[in-house]
Amino acid sequence: MSKKEITVSNILSTRDSKSILDNITEFITLCDSDFKILESNNSADVILGSGNSLIGSHCYEKYRGKTQPCEDCPLPETMSTGSIISLETYDERFGEYFEERAYPIVSDTEELEGFVLVGKNISKSREHEEKSAQEKKLAALGQISSGVAHDFNNVLTGILGRARLMKKLTTDPEFLKNLQIIESAALDGAATVRRMQDFTRLRTDKEFEPIDLKKLIEEVIALTRPKWRDSAIVSGILIESIVRLADNLNVLGDPPDLRRAFMNILFNAVDAMPDGGVLTITAQARDGKITIKFKDTGIGMTEETIERIFDPFFSTKGVQGTGLGMSEVFGVIKRHLGQITVDSQVGKGTVITILLLQTDITAVEISKPPEVIKVTPSKILVIDDEEYILDIVGEVLTDLGHEVTTCSSAEDGINQFKKDNFDVVITDLGMPNISGWEVAARIKEVNASTPIILLTGWALNLDPEKIKENKVDFVLQKPFTEEELERVISKVEK
Repeated sequence: MSKKEITVSNILSTRDSKSILDNITEFITLCDSDFKILESNNSADVILGSGNSLIGSHCYEKYRGKTQPCEDCPLPETMSTGSIISLETYDERFGEYFEERAYPIVSDTEELEGFVLVGKNISKSREHEEKSAQEKKLAALGQISSGVAHDFNNVLTGILGRARLMKKLTTDPEFLKNLQIIESAALDGAATVRRMQDFTRLRTDKEFEPIDLKKLIEEVIALTRPKWRDSAIVSGILIESIVRLADNLNVLGDPPDLRRAFMNILFNAVDAMPDGGVLTITAQARDGKITIKFKDTGIGMTEETIERIFDPFFSTKGVQGTGLGMSEVFGVIKRHLGQITVDSQVGKGTVITILLLQTDITAVEISKPPEVIKVTPSKILVIDDEEYILDIVGEVLTDLGHEVTTCSSAEDGINQFKKDNFDVVITDLGMPNISGWEVAARIKEVNASTPIILLTGWALNLDPEKIKENKVDFVLQKPFTEEELERVISKVEK
């Protein structure tokens, strides 16, 4: 059969087939071996032809906007391998990703008579796959980093506790100054470790409260203004700000987390405008959601950078960046059940869009009197397999006026409890052979009324009720300050 004899009726045998094809959402075209479209379904006409029939056109014109057959056409590879080859492309005309598959139609002599070309928009599914891959990658790294974070927290507990104790042994101003620097460094290290633990995206250890987002964003702008406006002016750079924030932007969340996330975004925007530019911040509520946009007119990002922007430790700032910023932002927004997207073009700037759930609960200013901690001297048993942690906790508690007994193994601690009466038991979570949870259970079997405080360097994701079910009264995250330890003990005494 010659090419001239090929007609629609030769390939599409029944009229009912056309009506079936018109009800398929994928756009389908029937082409001859010269790439001319012989038939098209309704979806193809709407999507590729703006509602007009595609018959008589060439597939490369309508699918790709080209004037000649595509170099990456999947048809030749399909013919040579016998496998249906799928091809993903980005179409700048629509700003969307598409998948194409070519199904050849051959004669009895295995000559190409024509082919069916099937295409579909995969932008949404691609976005879901990328998001899923991103979350799996972060979760995997979270599992790895959690062990490292635990060890760091133990070390920082020792450093912080020892610095606090040494400050009480001297009045020398220079010595006190150096101890204060050590203490501050330990606290900064603890904050970095907490951000590492946030990679798991599962932390819910803080109760959410009503937040006025308009007020919070205004606070962030005021806090960051010295960098993005005042310092820039000194350097001869002008960064103009445009701020449009609607009223009634109430969400349930954690103010420090959201404040830190917004500050990270603002600092990144400023860094992206080394020669100055316009920083636009808008926020509005609609249909139960609050949309916040941070837009800059900076250098923009490549597709590769956009794909990796939320990866932990990825940074475009060289030695000046830690790579924790946007990864931390991603974790904060996810914990607030929100969404974050990035739209950027090289040379045209970047737009960070955040969606958060709106609440009808209004933030109320409550003035709290200074907390006065009153602790009655108690008889306390401390159990931890790390000797230096045991020494620090024991010395701090003794310094606070308590009578302290320490045990470096869980079994010894349980046996010691059976021999003596203790007002409070403090136990580490991660110990060999017997965990802190098991210690708590066995202590409660001896005396159910004894309060138990669990020390841990892990980022636990347990609500208060779950903690109670595990026979633990309070959880104290390492590293902790003397005031935090004293506060927890005062609570268990009530």
